[in-house]
Amino acid sequence: MITTGHLESGAVAVVARGTGESLGFAYTVSSQGGQQQRWLLYRDPQNAFDIKPPPASMVSWSLADWKAKVPALWRPGSLYVWAQADVVRHGEVRGGVEWTKIPPESMLPKPRFFGGMDDDFQLDPGGGKAIDVLQGAARGLAYSHRGVLDQSSVEYWVLPADFSPAGRNALLGIAPGSEKAASLPQFIEVANRAWGPGSALVITGCTNYRGDRAPAAP
Repeated sequence: MITTGHLESGAVAVVARGTGESLGFAYTVSSQGGQQQRWLLYRDPQNAFDIKPPPASMVSWSLADWKAKVPALWRPGSLYVWAQADVVRHGEVRGGVEWTKIPPESMLPKPRFFGGMDDDFQLDPGGGKAIDVLQGAARGLAYSHRGVLDQSSVEYWVLPADFSPAGRNALLGIAPGSEKAASLPQFIEVANRAWGPGSALVITGCTNYRGDRAPAAP
């Protein structure tokens, strides 16, 4: 049940996989073609985190509430990510090509970016391996070109047909994977093995910020 992207609208909590340590929060709104996500992270998640429901106090937050509260949630050295996530579904026609398989890198839609440009990335490169996206019995894959500590990064999420956007109603786990994917073409080759009706590719352009103070325009 993939709608506009891989997160539910509104706030979610980000916790370390296995320990439950708070890693921060994210806030998502729908946008044309996908989602705009804002991530406040207290440290690099290192591809090992879970998405869970937010604290009760955040459940009713609007985007304006989120922006107003970010300075109070900030800790020195925190990371902030503006992420534009665009969705392409199996069987759609893009640029005259029917997506019965994920096309080569040269034919993929270009990532879009927003945010952060007026100020002085969530996944990291997987060390040559694809990143596992886990939800119950469902398994997707992800790949990151550059990472959260770089000025910008691009993520590619391949989600199965039975995936539900993560947040209050569905949990999500991210973990280091085992399948070799040292480049985007290698990742596409691996991902095409599981690509089928109901699958979706989410291309996410991330603008990343790190500092002792919250960004001026979160």
